[in-house]
Amino acid sequence: MAKDTPTNIALAEEQQARLNAARWAEGEFVELYASRRLRAVEAVLLERYREELSGRVLELGCGAGRLSGHLIELARAFHGLDLSPSMVDHCRQAYPLGTFSVRDLRDLSAFEEASYDVVVAPFNVLDVLGDDDRRKALEDLHRLLVADGLLIMSSHNRAYAARTAAKLRMRMRLAVGAPRRPLRSLRSLPERVRNRRRLHRLERVENDYAVLNDEAHDFSVLHYYISRDAQEAQMAEHGFRLLECLDLDGSLVRAGQSAGHSPELHYVARG
Repeated sequence: MAKDTPTNIALAEEQQARLNAARWAEGEFVELYASRRLRAVEAVLLERYREELSGRVLELGCGAGRLSGHLIELARAFHGLDLSPSMVDHCRQAYPLGTFSVRDLRDLSAFEEASYDVVVAPFNVLDVLGDDDRRKALEDLHRLLVADGLLIMSSHNRAYAARTAAKLRMRMRLAVGAPRRPLRSLRSLPERVRNRRRLHRLERVENDYAVLNDEAHDFSVLHYYISRDAQEAQMAEHGFRLLECLDLDGSLVRAGQSAGHSPELHYVARG
């Protein structure tokens, strides 16, 4: 684990940002994410906030449009952002009624104040950022939302990562990879091991959050993990009022609950 001096934290966050950006900008993930399959909680949120989503919607990390197609059907105007040119090109062809652009989450300065009714940040996209950049992104999102605008986002659940079962799963995935892709998993074993050795030293555990090297894309990225209550407090610091937190099944997670069974949590907040 990296020591938690301000200088070391700043350096580690810069490394995290560069590593994650380089990985996600690659064009190899289009086929993997080119579907319209919703998780249970996403279906709940699309229906519950259907009225708000009928306005101007910005999606961060649109990927290959897994969620974008559903949002475009609801929104009066839709804009999707992604770091990967290949992902954006795919979305432009697959969803011509939406607007898509290549942009880094760390720079939202091109968007005008109060230009969106809803911002959607799905699939833990803000977790690719370090703590400082993540907080700046929340500040930017509050600026570009209308008064009482809606932020719908998800984040890795720190309580899940702390469970023994989750740690055992990580070790199993390191050893055998994805069970449904045995041949590819066997070939990628050396890469997984190299990535894990290289990125483990950049992991960091702080009072309010952790940055962990998880199994995503052969252990090649670092992600931000935070608890339900810490995320609510962080949102409040940047002008958001939490309306609800849901687990992956769409069940309510109340204040003080860890929801350790759910690897990610979904948050809905007013700006």
